Amino acid sequence: MSDASLVQGGVVPEESYGEAFGDEAIVSRPKPRIPAPPPVDLLPTLDPDEGRSGLLYGADVEAPRRDSIRRRALALADATALVLAYFVLWIVAPPPNPLQEDLLLIGVIPLWIALNKALRLYDRDANLVHKSTLNEFPGIVQSISTGSALVFLFGPLLPNVTVHRTQIIVFWVAAIALTTAGRWVARTAVRLRTSPERILIVGSGAVSEMIARKVTAHAEYGAYIVGYVDAPANGAGPHLPIGLGVECVGDVENFEDVCRVHDVERVVIAFAALDHAKLLGLISASKRLHLKISVVPRLFEVIGHGVEIDQVEGMTLLGLRGLTRTKSTLALKRSMDIVGAAAMLFLAAPLLAAIAIAIKLTSPGHVLFAQRRVGRGNRDFKIYKFRTMVQGADALKPGLAHLNEMDDGPMFKISDDPRITPVGRLLRRASLDELPQLWNVLRGEMSLVGPRPLIPSESDQVIGWHRARLDLTPGLTGPWQVMGRNAIPFQEMVKLDYLYVAEWSLWNDVKLLVRTLPVVFGRGGH
Repeated sequence: MSDASLVQGGVVPEESYGEAFGDEAIVSRPKPRIPAPPPVDLLPTLDPDEGRSGLLYGADVEAPRRDSIRRRALALADATALVLAYFVLWIVAPPPNPLQEDLLLIGVIPLWIALNKALRLYDRDANLVHKSTLNEFPGIVQSISTGSALVFLFGPLLPNVTVHRTQIIVFWVAAIALTTAGRWVARTAVRLRTSPERILIVGSGAVSEMIARKVTAHAEYGAYIVGYVDAPANGAGPHLPIGLGVECVGDVENFEDVCRVHDVERVVIAFAALDHAKLLGLISASKRLHLKISVVPRLFEVIGHGVEIDQVEGMTLLGLRGLTRTKSTLALKRSMDIVGAAAMLFLAAPLLAAIAIAIKLTSPGHVLFAQRRVGRGNRDFKIYKFRTMVQGADALKPGLAHLNEMDDGPMFKISDDPRITPVGRLLRRASLDELPQLWNVLRGEMSLVGPRPLIPSESDQVIGWHRARLDLTPGLTGPWQVMGRNAIPFQEMVKLDYLYVAEWSLWNDVKLLVRTLPVVFGRGGH
């Protein structure tokens, strides 16, 4: 393989994908065509430059400048949150100063907006496909903490203004909560009131199919795949199809025309069958058109959120975390598991009793279902769930094999499984059948967050470096739960688990716990 192919996001012909990433390449399955985005009531178009009549930079695109709209919406949300936090302060712990004297602090708001600008809380969204308020939460905390500390230090220098420690603490808590909520509302409003961002994929095959599937599965991204371009495979013959109804809209030779005709706003470079020089030329053309550019890294399967960007004499290096973890961080994770599981068991005790009675009264058999799973260090343990199927469900499994929707691996899932009882269907819809696993968490066999606990026959299919997923305790929730549950192919789920283990941090656990809530209550169990 040439040196050019080692460049991040560089040239990797589709036929060498298996060689590059192992033989467990994800198998594409026929899926429905992607529908065109529904019409929306758009905000007025804002011209990037005077006299350009609505052109989006170098491409002939009529579209709102959603990035500018989003920045203004976020700034307005921040200013509103600060004002509301001040009113919360007056309700919870009124300052000793009269309200009219504290109005001098209104002058702090523009300075706070400038602080957020310096922390890149307004500009990062333009570079991202997934614009997540939760991911920027540490930046929000940094902004509110820095601003509150400056107000506490320099506020008393203003005439007739007194700032007490209690007021600062109340304001700090309220401002963090309101700013986070306000920014989420602002992003949602902009996404709903503007047309989807139009994305062109450069490349074809398995990696491009994965990008298309992930983007189209999440309406919250506010993105629409217009199609893909690529060079013919091996320099001749037709393009490699990427499935999902995403069509080839041209060749890389007429890339600029394709971008103008299809109103492209972002290009995603995903293992195109181009040589190094042509790929650099395509990126240069994208910049000339002022398009946004996203690149799938060469080793994307082992590059996660914890990557460190390094520079060595002008060459960019990506620093990856190792699999080593300190005993103190693991002890902290275990403490979080014990406290969280014990609290949830205590609060849910009446619900657990009601579920047990409902199961016993509506179908014969045990209340709990126990199953052998493979845990940390390849050690087996029994996982507990509320029974949601009829007695003897395992004996009926062979006769239902033809209905299995997970046809790319050893997992067995049916959306409308006839073995599920009426009560079981309700429990699965809200994932209440998994509550007894909190006992597994207390026993140390599971964690609140971790890789998916697999049954032995599934675990036997995980080979090679993917076995490192067992370096952490299996979890009640994890990346597979948040990123699609059973819609994710088995091999991709295994890779997500490995990446979670390799990039593990307590903050990542907190984010996964928060993101589990809308998934459980919004989509239903399976």
